[in-house]
Amino acid sequence: MFKKIVENIYIKNTAILSFFFILIGCGQMNLKNFSNNKPELKIEEYFLGKTSAVGLFIDRFGKVRRQFTVDMEGIQDGENFILNETFLYDDGEEEFRKWIITKTSNNTYQGTSEDIKGIAKGERSGNAINWHYTLKLKYKDGILNVKFDDWLIMQDEKNVFNKAIMKKFGIRLGEVYLFFTKKEF
Repeated sequence: MFKKIVENIYIKNTAILSFFFILIGCGQMNLKNFSNNKPELKIEEYFLGKTSAVGLFIDRFGKVRRQFTVDMEGIQDGENFILNETFLYDDGEEEFRKWIITKTSNNTYQGTSEDIKGIAKGERSGNAINWHYTLKLKYKDGILNVKFDDWLIMQDEKNVFNKAIMKKFGIRLGEVYLFFTKKEF
């Protein structure tokens, strides 16, 4: 009888641990998994010229909180790539962000913007780029610093999908989804 109880506990705990490790594995995208995917995504090529996007923010409870459009223009300026973004939200608010992006190696980038705390770091592999940065998000009467794990994945020469997870104190606040379309080739 005791042996049977121990076996049941062992089986139950093994199943719970296996499920836990599966969840951990499913929760993380790995840049290496994109290494052979084509076409290659290079910020300085795809975003050069005019690009537009539609997007939305979904909170951690699954509720759509904001929808928006973005018009962008990318300009090569010597060593720097300038990306001007104009956001128009569904409530009429308009926001402008100017990124200054520097290619630091064949597969890495650094970026700055007035509403980014410190330096954004990006790495590319195949058709994907993963950015990590802290955004100074306007919240009520102040600023809320939120961490972004930002993924751009190129579908074809014209379309890029973007998923960004927002966190504060390690707690997931929500996700931002964008669908970019290249206006010119």
